[in-house]
Amino acid sequence: DGGSLNLFYDNASKLSTTSTGVDVTGNATFADNGKAIFGAGSDLQIYSDGSSSFITESGGGNLILRGSANVQIEGANGENCAIFNENSSVRLFYDNVEKLATTSTGIDVTGSVIMDGGSSSGNFTFGDNDKAIFGASGDLEVYHDGSNSYVRDTGTGNLILRGSNLQLRGNSTNELYITCVENGTVTLYHNGASKLATSASGIDVTGTVTATSYAGDGSSLT
Repeated sequence: DGGSLNLFYDNASKLSTTSTGVDVTGNATFADNGKAIFGAGSDLQIYSDGSSSFITESGGGNLILRGSANVQIEGANGENCAIFNENSSVRLFYDNVEKLATTSTGIDVTGSVIMDGGSSSGNFTFGDNDKAIFGASGDLEVYHDGSNSYVRDTGTGNLILRGSNLQLRGNSTNELYITCVENGTVTLYHNGASKLATSASGIDVTGTVTATSYAGDGSSLT
């Protein structure tokens, strides 16, 4: 009288009413499409339709997951999928191996970034002086300072561009500045026209050679 109601199974209490609701000892089992429903407007629903499981926010608000230290999303086998650390990083995994983590300065990527071209959704956007940084020591930097753009090697090694056919072109006119062909010619251009090209025997020049001086073996220069 004036207190709880208790339901038992084999003399063990399984459900008790309290001043705030009910206490359940053990599992609460729902049939397929049977829902645990929360809120005056039944906004939050938790259920399984027999194939997939759902946590659904059906109202006009947000679905908010909170954790005092961190929130983790795991596979059924316990593998990490995503970890959200309070006042710290968000970490994303592939097959239980961390691939991307946010930091106080940006993001850290483990592995390769593959871009799906052809749409704006395939772009990474950086602000002025924000850098794409590569290497354990941050040796390679790609950035724009608001006026100029840079590809910068800050380490002790070389900045190497590789390709079977390298071209340096103008931005607005698309005219060639220099071309480099693997096992072949390096060509320099002026206003889009070839002026100097290397060859197996030396160089080929198109036009006039103007020099302030000439040092040679005394023979004529043709």
